[in-house]
Amino acid sequence: MKYNGIVEKKLLVIDKEVSLLESWKITSFAMLQQNTMLQKATERALQVAIEAVIDTCERILALEQQAPAGSSADTVKKVQELGIISNNPDYTEMVKFRNFIVHRYEKIDLEIVYAIVKKKLPLFREFIHDIRNTRNA
Repeated sequence: MKYNGIVEKKLLVIDKEVSLLESWKITSFAMLQQNTMLQKATERALQVAIEAVIDTCERILALEQQAPAGSSADTVKKVQELGIISNNPDYTEMVKFRNFIVHRYEKIDLEIVYAIVKKKLPLFREFIHDIRNTRNA
């Protein structure tokens, strides 16, 4: 199914946030730890990117005439079950991290933030790639 412009706009938001994170060149945990502004900006960029992932999945379910899921994690799982994105458990972990940022905002584990920046940013690009390939199929 070809997806509409709303989906593409969400993908562009993800790409923009990931590009920002990459441009900040966070090279060490100490660099992040010592710069409160960079910490907060990184947390926010991750949150926005993950929100856009969730929004994209919700929109795709609607376009595919699927019932809404009960939670954000279930929304992502349903899109995986449709074969639109890879069945990577890191997608669900991403949503759980977003929930943690939103609901446990007073104490976010900076080591987790750093690990995501260093190891998980390619997951966002994989998501974009999967959606665009499905859309154009």
